Amino acid sequence: MLIGLFIYSILTFSLSLLIIFLERKNPEKISSWLLYLAINPLLGLIIYLLFGCTYLKESLFRSRNLPEEFLEKEVLMQKEVIAEKKIYLQKSFKNRQLAKLLLRSSDAILTRSTRIKILNNGDEKFKYLLEDLNKAQKSIHLEYYIFRSDRIGNKIQEVLVRKSKEGVKVRIIFDGLGSRKLSPSFLEELKEAGVEIEWFFPLRFPQVLRTLNYRNHRKLIIIDGVIGYCGGINVGNEYCSLDPKYGFWRDIHLRIEGPSVGSLQTVFLKDWYYLTHQNLFSEEYLPSPSEKGEILTQIIAGGPDSPQEPIKENIFSLIVTAEKEIFLTTPYFIPDESMVWALRSAALRGVKVTLVLQGRPDHKITYYASSTYLPELVRAGVGVYRYQKGILHSKVITIDGEIGVIGSTNLDIRSFQIDFECSVVIYNSEVVREIIKSQEDDLKYSHFLTEEAVEDWFTYTCKGTLARLLSPLL
Repeated sequence: MLIGLFIYSILTFSLSLLIIFLERKNPEKISSWLLYLAINPLLGLIIYLLFGCTYLKESLFRSRNLPEEFLEKEVLMQKEVIAEKKIYLQKSFKNRQLAKLLLRSSDAILTRSTRIKILNNGDEKFKYLLEDLNKAQKSIHLEYYIFRSDRIGNKIQEVLVRKSKEGVKVRIIFDGLGSRKLSPSFLEELKEAGVEIEWFFPLRFPQVLRTLNYRNHRKLIIIDGVIGYCGGINVGNEYCSLDPKYGFWRDIHLRIEGPSVGSLQTVFLKDWYYLTHQNLFSEEYLPSPSEKGEILTQIIAGGPDSPQEPIKENIFSLIVTAEKEIFLTTPYFIPDESMVWALRSAALRGVKVTLVLQGRPDHKITYYASSTYLPELVRAGVGVYRYQKGILHSKVITIDGEIGVIGSTNLDIRSFQIDFECSVVIYNSEVVREIIKSQEDDLKYSHFLTEEAVEDWFTYTCKGTLARLLSPLL
């Protein structure tokens, strides 16, 4: 008995030291992992290796960094332009500094979009998407976390099969976890038509032991290299409010034309290269833009392969430099300490901060975990709302009526550090006004959380604390 207890203590102590060493850059995670180890060292270690350990990720993603020669010249040229302050003469110093940060942290080239269409909810997105897919002449590239073989998925598949038979190059990247339920017949029809399909980290043993926690959360489509889609809407019935389990589904996506589409294409081509080692960086898929627009944009692609955390750095910089108003819409809110500090600090210095979260959760553990962060923010003056009309899935940020961010990124540690994400930063007051109108419309269906409400011990302390202990797995 004593020997067993001694071995248990030594094992727990040793594993605890290991986790403290490996997670020293993420102190907010340490307490959760230590609790798992204390309850059951062996099970805790297995869970940690599957969901928490990032020590081996450098070797896992090393080959993603190979095809940089195509981008080097353009990126270096942009850095020179920034140094000379030529392209930013019409912009405020704040925006110029943010663009510098994104270029240097993630090679996010500043481009001018010709047109940007805000697509509210799935019905609007798929209406435009099906029209664009039917007009495709050369290539169609899709990259999705969730793609279902249901009514909506079948509509997309039907067009892809037909276009591939017509000679259009069709390539798809499915995430191995999010799209795992696609039917074999659905996939076989695509392959028989000549569609090239790659799986991002499929659930195969033993590889899954290293890759399970890293997911491709992007939702991208690039058509002929000239039209691009990016946002939060996956492919499935629920995203068009057709699933009775969820009811109304609130979401947002972007349709982009112009030079910025080349940056979206680059994200896809890098992911395709990583999975296949096919280098498709060529004029065929990255055509020279026929016209230049006036909407300044940057595409931020973040993931565990990034030496920095570009998406988090972008959001953090937006918050700490905001002067008038910060408007955040996100379904999942599990920030780290620095993000909570930034929001609290902004509210205390007089910036109007509005945070809209899910009121009807599709993931209850995440919902309750997010609740533990709210009392501190509400007391600091952050206006927190819970959306009540249906499932809120939009990921939107607007700053001072001048800058907007829409993409696949949630305000949580998983999006900042673990998942592959993609967001569009827009520097255009006219487009941003349209985005803000969409956010304000959501407030009409949202419940304001008072300071008394967030002091509810059972919801915001008891349930929330238990859920927060599971946050490293979320």
